[in-house]
Amino acid sequence: MKHESIVVVYDSCQAIAEEIADKLGAETVSVQSMNIRQIENSQSLVLAVEFQADGPLSPHWQYACQMFRGASLSGKNVAVMVALGNSQDNGIYAEAFNSELRQNGAHIVGDQLYADTSGWNLDNWVCAVSPNL
Repeated sequence: MKHESIVVVYDSCQAIAEEIADKLGAETVSVQSMNIRQIENSQSLVLAVEFQADGPLSPHWQYACQMFRGASLSGKNVAVMVALGNSQDNGIYAEAFNSELRQNGAHIVGDQLYADTSGWNLDNWVCAVSPNL
């Protein structure tokens, strides 16, 4: 993998992740198979994060958070899409997730996109974040 890469990380929303990757010329990786080397070798990350019905991150994304804590995110651009969950119920948890990424050096680009909420548009979001990835 070359250093100037974009990696789209997903859990159960593979189709959306592949659509994003096609638009960005990126590669996809399942959060379940992601490793620290992939994180550190990427220039930018697009995270299709999933939250549980009661708010916290899904178990696979909780594990990924532990990896992010152990990896250097300094200088990395990160775009976050909430693939499962919604802005009303998960906004606090999503902001806490972003805050933790920032504390580890990540630069969060663009606004979070909450999939399947009123007015969401994947194409517009990709266009908005792509210049910063």
